[in-house]
Parts: sequence; C-alpha cells; structure tokens
Amino acid sequence: MEEVGPVHQGLPSTIDPWPQGGDGVILLYLGVRLPSLGVLRQYTCLDACKSSKPEFAWTATPSTNRTSFPRLDIPPWLLGYHKRVIRHVVNVFNSIPSLLSVPSARFLGSAVLVTGGLGYVGSHVCLELLKRGYTVLAVDDLTNSFIDVVRSISLALEASGFEARLSRRIVHIPIDYGDAVSLNNALIFYYQYFDVTAAIHLAASKSVAESLKNPWKYYENNVFKMGKFLEVLGRNRIMNVVFSSSATVYGALPSDMAFTAVSEDMVPILGPGLSIERAVSMADGLTPYGVSKILGEAMIQKFVEEHPRRRAVVFRLFNPVGCDPSGFLKETPRDTTWCGGGVMQMVKKALVDDDVFEIYKGGGEGGDGSCIRDFVHVGDIARGIVMGFQNGYSPEGPGERCRVYNLASGEGVSIKQLVEALEKESGVVAKVEECGSREGDVAVSIGDGAKIRRELGWMPEMGVKEISRDFCKAYGIGWYSGETGV
Repeated sequence: MEEVGPVHQGLPSTIDPWPQGGDGVILLYLGVRLPSLGVLRQYTCLDACKSSKPEFAWTATPSTNRTSFPRLDIPPWLLGYHKRVIRHVVNVFNSIPSLLSVPSARFLGSAVLVTGGLGYVGSHVCLELLKRGYTVLAVDDLTNSFIDVVRSISLALEASGFEARLSRRIVHIPIDYGDAVSLNNALIFYYQYFDVTAAIHLAASKSVAESLKNPWKYYENNVFKMGKFLEVLGRNRIMNVVFSSSATVYGALPSDMAFTAVSEDMVPILGPGLSIERAVSMADGLTPYGVSKILGEAMIQKFVEEHPRRRAVVFRLFNPVGCDPSGFLKETPRDTTWCGGGVMQMVKKALVDDDVFEIYKGGGEGGDGSCIRDFVHVGDIARGIVMGFQNGYSPEGPGERCRVYNLASGEGVSIKQLVEALEKESGVVAKVEECGSREGDVAVSIGDGAKIRRELGWMPEMGVKEISRDFCKAYGIGWYSGETGV
C-alpha cells in the first residue's frame, strides 16, 4: 500500500462541517459494525480546499437535509490521492489499537490476557489479578456486558483496601475474541508495552436453555471462534492458557448415582486415545452447551500437545453465584432474555419485582423435590482460577502439561434451600410456584473438589450464607436497601 502522510496535515484549526458556496471539505464517512454496538460512525476530515471550480459540486444539499452526508464529484486529479487516503484510514481503523488506551509507563512489564474480562466471572477474575499485582488486558466486545464494569472493578479494588492507582493496570480491548485479525493487531500493539505471558479464556455463550434453541450459535461462539483464538495465541507465542469449562460436560448421571460427586476422571479430556463418540456416551444428557465445552477442552489439549513449552489448566465451573463483598461487582448481563435467567437473578425478581419464581422438579429420592446444585461463590471461583494460573506455571507446580480441575465445593444445595437462605438474609418472602421438570435440567450436579484441594490447596471460603449476604447487599434487597455498592 502506498504511503501517505498524516490525514490531519494542512487542515485548518476549525472547519464548518456544512460548507456553503465555494467552501469544500472532503469527508470520509466510515461505517464500521462492531458486535452489539451497532454502527460506529467516524467522520474524518481528509482535506480541505477553498475553490470555486465547478467540479466540486455537491450531489446532495446538506443545508436542507442534515440527515444525509455531503458527497463530492471528485476530479480525476484528486481521485488517486483520495483513494490512497481512504485505504490508509481504513487500515488504521481496522488495526484496532487506534481505539485503545495507551498504558502508563510505570506499569510496563508482563500482562495477562483475559477474554470475557468484563463479564460476570471475568470481572471478578480481573479484580483478583489486580489484587495480586498483575496487569490485565481485558478482551471484551461488550456483547453481554457493559463498559461501566471497568469502573466497578476500580471501585471494588479500592473498597477492598488496595490503592486506587492499581485499577490503571486494567486495559479494556473492545473486540471479539474470535476476530483473529483484530486480536492479533491489538497484541502486536501492546507488545510495545507488555510481555503477554498467559491467557485466561472465559468468553463464551453460556445459557443451557438457549443452546437447546440455537445450538449453532454455541458451536460458532464456543468452538469455531476458539480455534481462531488459539491460532492467535500460538502466533504470538503465548504458551500458558487457563480455560473456563463447565460442569455441564458431565451430563446427567444414572439414577443410582444421582447424589455422587462427579470427579474429573469420569469425563476425561478428549485425546488421541478417546473418541468423541466415547466421550459423548460417557456423559448422558449433554446439551449443545455441554458439547461445546467438551470440544473446547479437546482444543486446549491439542494446543498444548503441539508445543513442548505450552501449559494449560482447565477448570470445570460449578454454578458461580453471589457478588463481590464490596457490592460494586455483580452480574449485569446485557442479554436479559437468556443470560439474565440464572437462578439468582430469577429469585431476585421474585424478591424485588413481585414476580413468581418457578421451582422445577428434580433432586431424586432424599431431596426436597427441587434440583440440587453445587453453588460456589464467584469470588472463590475467581480465586481458584488465579491460583491455577499461578501454580500451573510455577517450577514447583504439578508436572502434567494439561490438567483439569473441578471448581466445586462438594456440597449440594437445593433450589428451595437457596431461596430460603435469600429470604432469611433479606427479610423478604419470595413468591414461588412448584413446576414439573424442565428440558435440559440435570436433577443433581455436585462436584468432587478433592483434586484441586490436594494439588492447588484451593477450597471455598464462602458458603450459602455469604452468597446470600453479598447478593442482597449488591442489589440492595430488603434489609440491605440503600447499601448497594453502585
């Protein structure tokens, strides 16, 4: 591509955006579609001239129709330069770093890439990394999150007793993690400032119910894009990866094993000696979301096997719930149709908005009739992920290059028990209605946490009481009205 000078050279300090008479301003209108952000419009002044030549005649009349943009019949002598400038600006725009903040010089050094960094789990992971002194590059296209979360992370950090300046160690990169070109360009840009040593991959579509309605969305977002993402990591020599998988890979256990805590070896990561058919048959009742996570684990395994220096830790998350104790960080999905339908959010509507919370049948013999889950405080989840990131790559860490852990408490709590705990903590009675079983639901899901306790020393520090307390505080429910962090 032919080089051109800076687009701003030679421009007057002030330009009338709606020129009259002989005043002409060549405007480049860029319409770039970003996920969930609609069309980002950028108007760039390319050149300015004051001429009475007839070839600069407007093809539209901006003064009478301000909703249309001025268009020019560009003379042949200027057409080549005009096209070169357009190519230059589009190239700059597509390189993404032009939209990104430049980090402070005092924080130069190593950094951790976190995809989905402004999501529910991702924001808590970023907070935990900042507390431990890491610089964070948070990749999030805001499909299911909001830019305000960056400020919330800063407030939560300060509320936890850490210096507010540490919040400047987080840099938001507003792109889709599966956009290989943009992500690669962003990493090239930030290598001027940081040595990106590892990636924590949390970005994914995550609704079991939605995956049953639209399975191909889950294969696209969770599998195909992940392949592109891993290619970018390999190209940029990022050797260490943490992958957030899900307890859904275990599927439904037989009725005689319903209350058995599932262990990691019950569904091993797909490898050369294990076919996809065999893995699927080992996990009866898998949803498309669960299948996408099994395939994601297999891709991580393959990524590690391709280079002797690569390391990976796979975490199978069991029902992250709750909020940061500060009250500033909480679950604020943009997609309220599917991702806003988590159990805690649904109970909140019954407590605050007077909606009816439906309790679906499950649990088997010995339960109270409702489904049983292994609820883990999101703060404990974030702490476990960061511990895995740290210990997995330390010289004294376990030698296996791709390891898998359950992030689970090992204790089952029924949906009814969770509702009762929230009612007790808030002082508000929720309206509930008992229903039959629901498609895609697993009656009992409890994880065995023995391996992660043994190898990483992690175990939950907060139970259902703390989960209910922090949730009610963050949303200002009942007795906590007025105490919400934001």
